[in-house]
Amino acid sequence: MTTLAIELNDASIAIARSDGLLVTEPGCALECDEGIAFGEAALRSSRLRPRDANDRYWAELGVDPLARPFARAKSAADLAHAQLLALWNRFGEQSDEVLLAVPGSFEREKLSLLLGITDACEMPVRGLVDAAVAACDRPYPGWDTVHVEAQLHQIGLTRIGFAQQGGVAVAESFETVSQSGVARLRERWAQRISAAFIAQTRFDPLSDGKNEQRLFDALPGWLDAFNSLPSATVEFEVGESTKRIQLSRSEIVAEAEELYDRLAHRVAAARRPGRGLAVRVGSVLAGLPGATERLGQIAGVRVIALPAGAGALGALACANDIRSSRGRTSLVKSLGWRAPAGKLPPLRLDELDRTAPEATHLLIRHTAHPIREGGLDLRLGEAGRLQVITERSDDRANFAIRRSEDGLRLEHTREAPLLVNAKPAEPGVALASGDRIAVAGFTEEAQLITVKDDGP
Repeated sequence: MTTLAIELNDASIAIARSDGLLVTEPGCALECDEGIAFGEAALRSSRLRPRDANDRYWAELGVDPLARPFARAKSAADLAHAQLLALWNRFGEQSDEVLLAVPGSFEREKLSLLLGITDACEMPVRGLVDAAVAACDRPYPGWDTVHVEAQLHQIGLTRIGFAQQGGVAVAESFETVSQSGVARLRERWAQRISAAFIAQTRFDPLSDGKNEQRLFDALPGWLDAFNSLPSATVEFEVGESTKRIQLSRSEIVAEAEELYDRLAHRVAAARRPGRGLAVRVGSVLAGLPGATERLGQIAGVRVIALPAGAGALGALACANDIRSSRGRTSLVKSLGWRAPAGKLPPLRLDELDRTAPEATHLLIRHTAHPIREGGLDLRLGEAGRLQVITERSDDRANFAIRRSEDGLRLEHTREAPLLVNAKPAEPGVALASGDRIAVAGFTEEAQLITVKDDGP
């Protein structure tokens, strides 16, 4: 059986088979006389004909009419269908099944629409997997994990948890760090380079559509240079002459500083006191000048840059765990590790935060209940009052606090939606001293505290 995997990141849609990564292409569409062009072909003309281009259809996937409909596509779903069909026609001939690795921003409604689109393409989709968990191949014992990646119009962060004594990785929660992504950064970088040309040569590459298109076509190569060089000479041919400017890497990175700082703030907030955080950075984000460096500046963080198409390649490696029965495709958010445990440089003394040791008790009203080896079972009593279930009680637990090898975890069913620090909590979320737990719809809170044993 031949399996094709598709990772749906609109900044770099990745197609892979067992023999490796086949191609990546952006989620960009351009209407032309022959039909609709996609990927690099569309991108190379999008500045010449901006009214005929669209790069938001994956971010805004739906059936509502486009603001500027194409003659052959009236909605974002129509464009997504046309691009997937084109990819299937190119690579699907020898494939018996397809696995889709999807971003955490794809909620139930989008996933249902996506499966409808693939059905219309007659694409035999046999599995859906969260792209972040598919991209994480090995554990780093003793380290918490998040996955971060950039798309065209957003940057997302996924918390990766552990289950079954650490043998399984779980995509616990997804959050959108920024509604700006690669597309906005490219605009800023193009404007910065144009301003440098004006200042140094009095030539403006953004003065007409043809030169603007040439600048955007050259931009990826220039950014690659700034990934490794402190400065570079940027050249632009104008007629029979060549315009040259000198540009520093720091000037390029400065244009992304606000976005990088926002991401760094969210990553820092994900690190638990006293523990290190392994940050797995998707290839799109890792390819942006200064991004991994900024994350590496956070105390207690170690950055792991992932290869292109890591989600698609991971889906292929775990195909047996992702594959669903026909007609019952569901999103897989947990996968077993498929590579030996890795090691990271240990935390330095200056990175250790000893101000918040692991919680030992749960404070409910005025009573501190010890969290012993077996954890703590709780229920929701009358009037929304939180109660600890003792061994002698016949009451059924609504939720529990359990100890695991990487700290405390909150276990619950969705029958009793829980809040941690006033935010909805996914089952299995990590807990730390100071966290506040409540049941949605009720005001009473329990707080995790640390009771020091100062001896007799």
